[in-house]
Amino acid sequence: MTLKNNQTFRDALSAFPSGVTIVSTTDEKGRHWGFTASSFSSVSMNPPLVLVCIANTADSHAAFVKAQRYAINILSQEQKDIAMHFARKGVDKFGPHAFRYGTDDNPHPPMLPGSMASLVCVARDVHEAGDHTVLIGEIQDVELGEATPLVYYNRGFRNLELETADSLA
Repeated sequence: MTLKNNQTFRDALSAFPSGVTIVSTTDEKGRHWGFTASSFSSVSMNPPLVLVCIANTADSHAAFVKAQRYAINILSQEQKDIAMHFARKGVDKFGPHAFRYGTDDNPHPPMLPGSMASLVCVARDVHEAGDHTVLIGEIQDVELGEATPLVYYNRGFRNLELETADSLA
């Protein structure tokens, strides 16, 4: 079977539910950069590697291609508005949100409190792939939170309902 058009491909991809992340970094001039991504995956357990994809047209693309470190913040349901805000171009992404920033003693990338998890990555590889760039990072640190994950499915955010074995009986 051959691909009929890009819309068919997009429709097929929208049928796959995924989590939502905000990827964040600080450049050498101290400016913070970030974007919303659902294209995120583990790559390896040993060493601990993950990947995230950024559009080549993203305002922050150049900053992430050069970044030495970045954080991948896995969002909770309560962070839907932040996900939408970071998906926009040309806005102050960090000003209205309570990120935790690195210090001279602890120079980590911007991390978002209330996330399901925040993964601090050291940049490992960058691969151009069509209209996106794949960033592969090695996990340096992990902070876990407790919340319900934000899920993106069929071009919209969805609530995840957890069922226990008792509720299925």
